[in-house]
Amino acid sequence: MEQHPATPTSADQSVEVQIHSAPKFWPFILTFAVLGALVGLVIGLLGEPSQEYTRASASGFFAMFGAGLGVGIGALVFVIIDRFTSRKSTKHLAVPLAEDTDTSGQPG
Repeated sequence: MEQHPATPTSADQSVEVQIHSAPKFWPFILTFAVLGALVGLVIGLLGEPSQEYTRASASGFFAMFGAGLGVGIGALVFVIIDRFTSRKSTKHLAVPLAEDTDTSGQPG
């Protein structure tokens, strides 16, 4: 799959491009990290108290462990969803626009 096809020789010539609707990576990672941290925090607060650690330190440990686990699960879910959506890519014809000019009339 080619993301950036070669530039056509004339502005009137159309180019075939593939459109792929992909999910955004960072929202997946952050969402699963927060969910994992919340699950770890709840596990730390609801678990049996320890003689060696305070409830707050145990909750913090479980929250950090849950966040790391959530990042891994989020990345895995992202890859699976990206694979399924990449199979549904469609081909369209695109016509390149004339070269962009700024307000001073010079290219670029």
